[in-house]
Amino acid sequence: MCSIDSYSYHKPGLDEMASWLAMRMRSLGVDATIIEREEWGNDILSVVQGVGEGIVLLVGHTDTVYPVGTAAARPVRVEGDRLYGPGVSDMKGCLLSAIYAIEAMLALGYRSSFREIRLLCVSDEEITTRHCLDVMERASLGSHGALILEAARDNGDIVSARKGNARYTLSAHGRSAHAGVEPEKGRNAILELAHQILQFQSLNGWREGVTINPGFFTGGTMPNVVPDLAQVQFDIRYLHPQDRIDTEMQWRKIMQHQRVPGVELTLEVEPDFKGPMVSTVESLRMVRAVQDIAGLIGFSVNHVLTGGSSDGSYTSTFDIPTLDGLGPVGGLDHSPNEYLVISSVAPRTALLGGLIASIGTHSFA
Repeated sequence: MCSIDSYSYHKPGLDEMASWLAMRMRSLGVDATIIEREEWGNDILSVVQGVGEGIVLLVGHTDTVYPVGTAAARPVRVEGDRLYGPGVSDMKGCLLSAIYAIEAMLALGYRSSFREIRLLCVSDEEITTRHCLDVMERASLGSHGALILEAARDNGDIVSARKGNARYTLSAHGRSAHAGVEPEKGRNAILELAHQILQFQSLNGWREGVTINPGFFTGGTMPNVVPDLAQVQFDIRYLHPQDRIDTEMQWRKIMQHQRVPGVELTLEVEPDFKGPMVSTVESLRMVRAVQDIAGLIGFSVNHVLTGGSSDGSYTSTFDIPTLDGLGPVGGLDHSPNEYLVISSVAPRTALLGGLIASIGTHSFA
């Protein structure tokens, strides 16, 4: 799979990934449906039928952050106990681990341990323009637990909670003028935005868990022109949905106190923001099941809250008990040194299979 360029905006590669996964699941006798997209990459939903009670949802993604050509430029290589390659941890190796877990359960006759295993692989996890949410919500219906197939942390931890994540764009509209001849006729959008950025950033940490990052800025045309337009994009992370709402309210109050007269300010939030993946009584019971199963296999597992977001934020919003980081151990995602720990694949695959059976038989409750 790592030899396929599956950049989020590269439909041919994403479609090839979906076709490969469908072929692999069908070879196990599993029903696999490719969800066709005209503009974006295809998604795929595979449903494993059992004769037990519980329905388990596994969620992964086929897209990566790497542009076309990366697979050829950086082929998979092995160094010691690490496998390196584009998407090997985030999350192609994790998708294979899930397939191996399903294959082992079928080979060992564990169909009585679940009613259904639904494996949903979407093609848009790495971008903010989401098209799969309706499919994800439908796949979540009736599920007793959602397991997100991101890699375990580099120390082996799983993820029991994630912060919410939203992106805002603050725009300043002023008036251009010659900076040397008649600057007084201009309304400097960059100058106003500079003041606003400092005030927005001052709310960093004003609530526990709230982090604010002004990460992308554009503005102006030439040094000798008073700029009439400037924009900055903010990333905000938060523990509770109300924290985002309250932070936005504070920002809008700040916007009422402008430093450059005549500059108009607008604030917009991207519509597909992710709410927090919250710990619940049910998800913490799943954590204890993970720890018990890991102990039987011969290792220990801790669980953590992280600021990074994933599709677990959506399944949690759908009121499905959710755990994340259930793939093999990996790290340095989105970098040339992205890796997967080879020796972690077998025990983590066994752990995933055991957790599927635990949810499928309701024994974690």
